[in-house]
Amino acid sequence: MGGAVSAGEDNDELIDNLKEAQYIRSDLVEHAFRAIDRADYYLEEFRDSAYKDLAWRHGNIHLSAPCIYSEVMEALDLQPGLSFLNLGSGTGYLSTMVGLIL
Repeated sequence: MGGAVSAGEDNDELIDNLKEAQYIRSDLVEHAFRAIDRADYYLEEFRDSAYKDLAWRHGNIHLSAPCIYSEVMEALDLQPGLSFLNLGSGTGYLSTMVGLIL
């Protein structure tokens, strides 16, 4: 997984490609992805890679591929009012999107 789905120019194009590939299937997950710009979770000098469907690591900073996060969020069947605990939350990108849904 990752890499083949998207090399978007911006966050919306990344999400459009994830939807087209059916990684993002629900409106709740789509809205969370669109509300949070993935580039905001990158170091400034690496933001040119933010909209690729690839994992990224620099030292202790790590982001999984967007397709992985979308699969996780869809599989959890997230709904307002539920709880979520993300151990080893890294940059907080996934936790922020999940928090918007909950």
